Amino acid sequence: MPDSPNSELPTLRAHKRQRFWQILLPIVLVSLLVVVIGVFTARADAVHTRLWADVATIWLVAPLMLFALLCMAVLGGMIYAVARLTQITPRYTLQAQNFALRFTAGVKRGADVAVKPVVLLEQARAALKSLFK
Repeated sequence: MPDSPNSELPTLRAHKRQRFWQILLPIVLVSLLVVVIGVFTARADAVHTRLWADVATIWLVAPLMLFALLCMAVLGGMIYAVARLTQITPRYTLQAQNFALRFTAGVKRGADVAVKPVVLLEQARAALKSLFK
């Protein structure tokens, strides 16, 4: 069966080339590295085995330490931001509280003005009712 004309497209050739350099070659190199390290470990004597165990421990702990350092830096930044924020917020919270109090007072005045005619009519009705009773 002859190759289809699509297999000769430049994009397909580029994809095959990238697949080799970006996927297959790194996997093969890492696999060879693991095999070589395994062979060295198997053939090493007790002194070298301890050395390689220490090296492996360092390689296992180093990323965890970097991650912990990053977490500590983020936590320190958050603490600094909260400290700065608590210095700034009293001025603005006072302004917000004053605005809320003025707004509340305005709403109460508006409600009193809206209800005043109804209250006056009810008072007048009650007064007339008590006079004719």
